[in-house]
Amino acid sequence: MEWYQVNIDLNKYNTIPKLFWRQVNKFPDKTTIWKKQDGLWKALTWQQYGKFSQDIGNGLLASGVKKGDKISILSQTRPEWVMCDMGIICIGCVTAPIYHSNTNDQVFYIANQSDSIFAFVEDQEQLDKMLAIWDRLPNIKKIVVLDRYHPPNLPNVYSLDQFLELGREYGEKNPNQFEELIDTSQPDEVISLTYTSGTTGNPKAAIFTSRNIIASSKHLPDATGLNSEDLYVSYLPLAHIAERLIGHFLRFLVGNPTVFAESMEDMPQNIRQTGPTVVFGTPRVWEKFYSRILTGIDDATWIQQKIYHWAIHIGKTICEVKEAGGSPGLWLQMKAVIAKFFILDKIKDIFGGRIRYMLTGAAPISKEILHFFYWVGLQVFEGYGMTETSGIISIQTEGEVKIGSVGRATPGTELKIMADGEICVRGEQNIKSYYKNEQATEELLKPDGEGGYWLHTGDVGYVDEDGYLFITDRKKDIIITAGGKNVAPQNIENLMKTSPYISQAMVYGDRKPYLTMLVTLDEDEITKFARDQKLLYKDLSDLSKKEEVIELMNTIMKEKNKELASYESIKKIRILEEDLDQDKDELTPTLKVKRKVVTEHYNELLEGMYS
Repeated sequence: MEWYQVNIDLNKYNTIPKLFWRQVNKFPDKTTIWKKQDGLWKALTWQQYGKFSQDIGNGLLASGVKKGDKISILSQTRPEWVMCDMGIICIGCVTAPIYHSNTNDQVFYIANQSDSIFAFVEDQEQLDKMLAIWDRLPNIKKIVVLDRYHPPNLPNVYSLDQFLELGREYGEKNPNQFEELIDTSQPDEVISLTYTSGTTGNPKAAIFTSRNIIASSKHLPDATGLNSEDLYVSYLPLAHIAERLIGHFLRFLVGNPTVFAESMEDMPQNIRQTGPTVVFGTPRVWEKFYSRILTGIDDATWIQQKIYHWAIHIGKTICEVKEAGGSPGLWLQMKAVIAKFFILDKIKDIFGGRIRYMLTGAAPISKEILHFFYWVGLQVFEGYGMTETSGIISIQTEGEVKIGSVGRATPGTELKIMADGEICVRGEQNIKSYYKNEQATEELLKPDGEGGYWLHTGDVGYVDEDGYLFITDRKKDIIITAGGKNVAPQNIENLMKTSPYISQAMVYGDRKPYLTMLVTLDEDEITKFARDQKLLYKDLSDLSKKEEVIELMNTIMKEKNKELASYESIKKIRILEEDLDQDKDELTPTLKVKRKVVTEHYNELLEGMYS
């Protein structure tokens, strides 16, 4: 398909604040946000969004912040997050997001490294984290609590209502300052720091400008067909660039409303309640939905299972015909109508019944899961990007999907595959540097000999003859067996995680004669298995040691090995007694496994599989 730019004058509206304020002025009464309040879904307009952000910005100005000052947000995804973000950015300050799941020490690292002077925190839990480390953060002058919470006489801790009132009073005395700051904003001014997930060490702070964000988002509406009538649901952490780009910044170009889920746990129910047309999720999200569907089929009657497998076969046949360039015949179309009525629409109902397509990214996803969703009639567009490229490098587009690829590079994005297979990128969405980390910047950006830079992604892959990009693995994660075979562990791990019983998986075996694996159990699914097997157990740790569970894992391993080359197959597997934990630094906030940490924690167990 041909790409074109979204129909807004981006020479005039050349910053994120200007694009935001254009929406507020042009569509003041149009709904932009849905949030759950007192058990009911409440709509907020662009005018209300703008007024809230203006009061936040004016409250910061009243508090003495200056252009370029860093402001932290420590909160789960909620409307106040994005409204505070725009209040910060519109006055020329810099948002420094912190993952709500971070520990005290991780919160300290980001708040300190970012030089933040002010913090918005969600609730009592997040305030407690800040209070525990505040004596080590002399730069932070004030904290505002977003929840309806009245601090018990804590100096320099304010409720949201108090802070908004401060902003309103300042705005009455300085009625034009907020809009003047928006009007004078420039494309290359810094609007945000965003911290990497830190799989290989301390998180690094990518520096974003308006130019970066507009470059990464301006072609997405055309690529995905996203329009102002679409309804999006936001639930992933806004401290991560993917959700912030699609669920927040992109809406200033498209104008579509967003539902803010009550929480990650409530997201499936919220999706059914609100019926979004577009949903973005990391592979783990789709793995959970896939597992839930498969478990439901296992619990169905014999005849229901027969109808399900027949319907899936029809969906698969139609996809194969279309992939071959043909069109389904009349008889196949008639069967498809029946399959849709009995099974496929029921699966779509899990997503609210109105879903047009789903987006996936942030990590590799199993081909098996992608095929499944296509067979049931759900389009999935896989994209590829990283924090350092403002979230986007390539994406699949309507009618042009190659399963296994991450689509074609977006316009203005150049790809180069190095001799060792590493993917390098050049484009306006690339950051210019990390914040206060010159060494990491030099490793990331290498001169291109033309006055610019190639960004080294650290990912290994290739571009096929049609321009589709394929990712094979992370460069640092490649395992080289004792036999000299190069193995991409993520592909194997994703295959194993298509089992509903496996939550996390980590392949091990660098310089070893064969590959082994650690797995953790999905508590919901394994307890159903235990119930069906009539197993008695005290807790998940006890259950992980049961012979029946060990045998189940070995059976899954043998089945999945059939889909792998002999040198990729897993020879031994060990079940951990508990899931990997971010508090133990075993997972990043985006739930990626920190291989080095997990290897250290379970070294004896891993090496024991080779003795």
